[in-house]
Amino acid sequence: MRFTGLLFATLFTVSCGVGNRDSRTTFGTNFSSPALMELSPNAVPVNSVPFILTVNGTNFGTDAVVFWNDTPQSTRFISWKQLLAAVTDTDLMQFGLAQVFVRTGGLNSNTLDFDVTAQ
Repeated sequence: MRFTGLLFATLFTVSCGVGNRDSRTTFGTNFSSPALMELSPNAVPVNSVPFILTVNGTNFGTDAVVFWNDTPQSTRFISWKQLLAAVTDTDLMQFGLAQVFVRTGGLNSNTLDFDVTAQ
């Protein structure tokens, strides 16, 4: 009887996935800081038409928001590695470098520069 109980406990533990949790999350809470790797595109001419910016990186949560010069952008979560952000014509009215970062789970990522080039 003890053997059966031990076997049952072992099978239950294995089937519950103990030890196989995703290291990025525990009970839906993201404990790792988001990190930006790439913006696509990473430059457009000043006064360009609005476009969708692809943000690639790691540790993005479903609550992730892309910021453009400290202004939150309309953001769509694709995966924990990718986001889409709507860049407006207002964002593209002045040439120079725009600072892009992501906030998710109350944590900010590193910042990448987006180049709004002069015509």
